Amino acid sequence: MLKIQEINPEIVKLHILGFSGTEELPIYGLEIGYSSAGKKVLMIGQHHSDEVLGVEIVVSWAEKLVKEAESDKKIKALLHQYKFWIVPTINPEGYRVFTEGLYRYKRKNNRDTNQNNKLELQWDGVDLNRNYPVFWDEDSTLPPTHRYYKGDTPASEPEVQAIISLAQKHHFDFAIFYHSSSTGAYSEKIFLPYLDEENENQKRIYEETLEFAQKFAENLKKDYLPGKYEVSMATSSRVGNARNYFFHIHNTRAILIEVGGIDKKSKSIIYPSARMKDKIVKKHIAALEKVFYESLE
Repeated sequence: MLKIQEINPEIVKLHILGFSGTEELPIYGLEIGYSSAGKKVLMIGQHHSDEVLGVEIVVSWAEKLVKEAESDKKIKALLHQYKFWIVPTINPEGYRVFTEGLYRYKRKNNRDTNQNNKLELQWDGVDLNRNYPVFWDEDSTLPPTHRYYKGDTPASEPEVQAIISLAQKHHFDFAIFYHSSSTGAYSEKIFLPYLDEENENQKRIYEETLEFAQKFAENLKKDYLPGKYEVSMATSSRVGNARNYFFHIHNTRAILIEVGGIDKKSKSIIYPSARMKDKIVKKHIAALEKVFYESLE
């Protein structure tokens, strides 16, 4: 991220948004765009420790924007219209555990949730994407050892507090959150926030969000099987996740993209080979280009 900033410091600022709750690791964000940009887009690559493809995508997108800002007319126009806030991970503790090979199935952060004064990678931690202060009380109350443990109070985790603070300081027109389905049940789908059908203003923003998601799906081919990504039209969960928080609290058009495919043997692959990873990243970068280029005014 420092290297990306150094490419063109006039249009890139590297921020420390906050720190993780246990190890006090910094949560970084890149702000990319010209001062004339009137709209803002938030992209978060990772909430859950084992979902690393999103990190690769958002960092690659940031690098492309900065490297080509002066040479590519469309990129330049894009950055005059949008400020892109790129947050590779809000879970640096879990990211460290996973990338150091300490525990392949790590999902949560490293909070000592069973309070025995030692870190147990399999059991400890809070699911950050269930800790946002919207619908938190409606989510299932699970024990601290559960992989979907939502924390003891809404927004209890400093990692989530950092994103809330960012959202309060900046109105984001769009927010994109990347995840990966380890079971394959959600692979290559795009998910929308929960909709309150009786809220007319919210219905308008939801329709815009749906259109935004559909454009992505149209431009994203599946990795191992024929066809394109799908937009899930099932009723979204009333839980404290990021897309619900941004949509319901800040009127942001927020979507979740499940990256990682299912092969011909119905096996979910979210840790592809290096060659396949590069293909997946390039495919998502191309989709981002097409969707945002179409929105240029």
